[in-house]
Amino acid sequence: MRTKDDTLIWIAVGGLGAILLGALLIPLRSFTSASNLAFVFLIFTIVVAELGGRGAAMVAALLSGISLNFFLTEPYLTLMITKREDLIAFVALVVCGLVAAAFGRQRRRWSEVAGRSSERLKFLSRLVDHLERRMPLEAVLKDLQGYFGLGAVVLRDLGDHILAAAPVGSRPQVPNTELNVVTLFPSEETGLRHGGEGFRLPEGGGRLNFKTDRASISIDLWEGDPRGMDLEKRRTLAVAALILVLELSSRANGK
Repeated sequence: MRTKDDTLIWIAVGGLGAILLGALLIPLRSFTSASNLAFVFLIFTIVVAELGGRGAAMVAALLSGISLNFFLTEPYLTLMITKREDLIAFVALVVCGLVAAAFGRQRRRWSEVAGRSSERLKFLSRLVDHLERRMPLEAVLKDLQGYFGLGAVVLRDLGDHILAAAPVGSRPQVPNTELNVVTLFPSEETGLRHGGEGFRLPEGGGRLNFKTDRASISIDLWEGDPRGMDLEKRRTLAVAALILVLELSSRANGK
């Protein structure tokens, strides 16, 4: 994720780079029109949008227009525009640059979302692989605990006997709050807590109850990160819990 210092650096690069680019293109202004040279600024703005983000690209787009006008549009070294085609080039450059900045930001968001989705699919694939290899449940729960930043995870049977726990040896009390197995919200939907990233588990932990033909299994969860979990992460945790229960049910059936 881009830091504030990185953003400021790219804003400076976008602004100063646009001005320097205009000065470097001065030898070409006698060979071609300003409208043709505007494409060089547009390419520069797209690069800045890709590497530096929306803010830097907006600065690059605005100063590119000014630089084009000042260095490459007659009368030179002024901000006046006397030719209609030069005015069109100036406006088109600024507008296209701002559009590139907007789409660059959106593309980055899509890329980040795709990256998170890919990471979570890899986790679910790893979970399935661990279960197929019959890894100890404690190791599976430890991986689950670490990935979702949970304080503790406990598997219990119908009689509330502990089947496995992470951290190993944990014997916390049974949570009083039952969670919805799809949303992970309290079933009564009262007393919801929120952190910097989204929903937080109940303060005293929450329980997911699963009933199958051969077994009744509960997964108890306790918060480990006060920032909470966003919607995607909650859904991934719900799917992981279901995969775990289905595997345990399959083992109970002797498969």
